Amino acid sequence: MENPDPSCPVIAIIGSGASGTLLAWYLRKAGCAARLIVVGDAPEPGRGLAYGTPCLTHYLNVCASGMSAVVDDPSHFLVWVRDHHDPEISASDFVPRAIYGRYLQSLWTEAASEYHQGHVLACDKAYQGWSLTLADGACIAASYVVLATGNFSPVVLADPRRLVPGYSPSAWQDDLYTRIGLDDDVALIGTGLTAVDVLVRLRQQGHRGQITAISRHGWYPTSHAEAPAAGVDDVWFATSPSARAYLALFRECLRKGISWRSMVNALRAHTNALWGRLPVEEKRRFARHLQRRWDIVRHRMAPALRSVLDQETRAGTLKTLKGRVEQVFAVSGGVRLSIQGAERLRCLDVDHAVNCTGPSRDYRTVGSALLTGLIETGSATQTPLGGLVCDDSGALQDASGRWSTSLYAIGPMRWGTVFETTAIPEIRQQAAELAYHLAAQVQSSSFQNSPADEV
Repeated sequence: MENPDPSCPVIAIIGSGASGTLLAWYLRKAGCAARLIVVGDAPEPGRGLAYGTPCLTHYLNVCASGMSAVVDDPSHFLVWVRDHHDPEISASDFVPRAIYGRYLQSLWTEAASEYHQGHVLACDKAYQGWSLTLADGACIAASYVVLATGNFSPVVLADPRRLVPGYSPSAWQDDLYTRIGLDDDVALIGTGLTAVDVLVRLRQQGHRGQITAISRHGWYPTSHAEAPAAGVDDVWFATSPSARAYLALFRECLRKGISWRSMVNALRAHTNALWGRLPVEEKRRFARHLQRRWDIVRHRMAPALRSVLDQETRAGTLKTLKGRVEQVFAVSGGVRLSIQGAERLRCLDVDHAVNCTGPSRDYRTVGSALLTGLIETGSATQTPLGGLVCDDSGALQDASGRWSTSLYAIGPMRWGTVFETTAIPEIRQQAAELAYHLAAQVQSSSFQNSPADEV
């Protein structure tokens, strides 16, 4: 794809979901004097996987007042949803994610970026930037590249060399819900928000079969309730930077009568700073022992979804097993799951099994030729916990320790470097800061005489 004006810098954003859309919108708002090209797999840009669901009982996990995409206008989404969906929506209501997808598409329209539907296979250094190679044979020359690919599928559980017809390696497969019969028994591997999504959509479609959810502890996300944020004083930043010390301080706050919801709400704005204080080994320890405990209190669900879970559990139509799914096999008429419990190994036979575990963050194993190439050539590096090493602006670090001036990451791609990076409040802040950073670079650089990072 040739640039009609070689003197004009090109910013290529790889990913057309929430992260890519918000960055494109902020770049326009910043008056960035560059040609913007967004590349994504989706036929229609703007929504991504999370907000592309057609199910109107898939609710946002945050009430309407907390979902503005605009940093300096907290009511932006609330005003939009009242104007375009329901004038009676209150600030405390939980809106369907599909409606939020429409909101993002409206921002995409305002961004007025070019869109190229395609899959990027490689991002190679060029004299004045980068050359993107796409699966359809197209090539895009870019001065700056931003990785905004979002989350990847969960870790593989089935042997990829063997066909397991009833097993879905991801809950985001387009044909998942057309393959499951109304009376089929279904196993959900994981008990997080994705598992709740699958259950709710199946029931909305009239599914009557038994559903069994499996996870190591059998914990589901908690639900939202009124809880004013407690104050976060300096004691958190004075305490020893260790997972054990953080846990002890959290428990001390609970003993003082502060509710856990209030504490989580208060820590919400400080978790990245607290994470940054931890040495690598302490981050690993937190990930091993506390990550799941934090996730179920931090990533809460709408109260209506909690009611659905409670009703299903009481009726016996939803069962929960504690254990770790070791392997998935094809058996006559369905799928067999090998589950390691606390004391024994057991098997469960079902018609269908859906992997609802969290996204894989080891970019060397997610099957992305783009990320594998960037890491193998040394253009990008991974943190010890997965995700990409980047600075505060999102600039990636190469294998020699240098910070790029033309290759950036936004959203979930930054996980590991930062702790909170998958929710709209963080993504909108990153998008705003990166947009103004790029706009300033474009304005101040002499494009024709400034090759990007040296090879």
